Amino acid sequence: MTMTAIGLVAASLLSTTDPASVLTGVEKTAHFEIRFRPDSRAEASVDRVASLVEGDLEHILKELDLHEFKYTIRLFLYDDVAELQKITGVPSGGHSTTLESHVPHDNDQTRVHELVHVVAEKFTEHGPEPRNLFFAEGLANAVLRFVSGVPVDAVAAFYLKRGELPTLAEIHAIPNFYAWLGQHPGFNGYDVGGSYFRFLLDTYGAAKTRKYYGGVPARQAFGVDLASLEKGWHARLGKVALRPGLQDLLEERAGGRPGALKRSPEATLDDAILGPASEWKSLDGAPIATGDPAKWDGAALVLSGEKNEGDWCFARLGAKPVGDAIVRCEAEPLDSCYGVQIQIGTNCQAMVLRGQGAFLYCESRAVAHDPATSLSIKPVDIVLRRRKGHATVWVDGKLVADADVDGSPAMIGVGCTGGKARIRRIAFRPL
Repeated sequence: MTMTAIGLVAASLLSTTDPASVLTGVEKTAHFEIRFRPDSRAEASVDRVASLVEGDLEHILKELDLHEFKYTIRLFLYDDVAELQKITGVPSGGHSTTLESHVPHDNDQTRVHELVHVVAEKFTEHGPEPRNLFFAEGLANAVLRFVSGVPVDAVAAFYLKRGELPTLAEIHAIPNFYAWLGQHPGFNGYDVGGSYFRFLLDTYGAAKTRKYYGGVPARQAFGVDLASLEKGWHARLGKVALRPGLQDLLEERAGGRPGALKRSPEATLDDAILGPASEWKSLDGAPIATGDPAKWDGAALVLSGEKNEGDWCFARLGAKPVGDAIVRCEAEPLDSCYGVQIQIGTNCQAMVLRGQGAFLYCESRAVAHDPATSLSIKPVDIVLRRRKGHATVWVDGKLVADADVDGSPAMIGVGCTGGKARIRRIAFRPL
């Protein structure tokens, strides 16, 4: 998630700097003491925030069926996440402690999410069962209903249809929710929790949901057991229709291919893309730039793995730079190698990394990424086309990247990182 609120953190996690000693500006409303740093961007937005927070609180209380809130909340506004983390010492995009909330001044979603934590911490309902922070983050996102524009039910329905939705028994047994999330990269536990608690609020009402949230067992709180709750929740999710664009977004978030690539007329490499075989020029046995750590072994180019540019081992081939062209090679990782690539100069690089995906690089930065394509121990076929300042990459015949790059003439090269690699069938076709 782009919203990285960590919920109710212990005050001992905060830095030794007292945020109130830095955010000395104060604006008050009926339930809030808003703190900000004078002469900051946050100060410029204080009037706007002050006009919204009472409405935020009223909305939260209505969702949770609470009729009053007798406390004052200290709301700390920061210019951005970097300032929040520097002053508080907490590595989050927003967090809350008892009757305090720390958020960027311009993120309404994070502000509401954190205020739910503050209100929930004052629930009077308590029971004997332990609750991990799936419950806290879930309740907060249930009140939001939509996170970054996406319905929380859509996220849970997506995982259910993929067979990746954890059981409620498993969720209840999680000892450390954040550690569990770290063990399940790509899984959006916040929004799944939001969907579950949205179901509880809509089906059983806030009063019963507050009891369950506070540790009262499901049967006591709702009159049904956990298995019945799960059955009802799943039935609700089964009715959720995922629009194609939303399906694409959720697949991409979960590490899948961007939908635009899947639907592209060039999604699969074919003869029309490659062009006539007679126009291709082989680089097998071509001269290697002086000093580059590679040598020809028959028809294969062996890269030594010695770094000669950043963390990469490069070999530049041929006698002169090329302009627009389509280039191709078969790259085999050896030993500890975890990345291979082909390039038309360092400002147009197509690379595949183990565990990280396929990338298109320009000017030392990634301009396109497909996390679903990963390097294995097998040889990989990489095709890179650059035409009129735009580059396209296919890996093993599948379109994985498409973006603008530098179009200046440059040498064709191949590379590896982390260990040796063997490169075969290196060729190009001018365009």
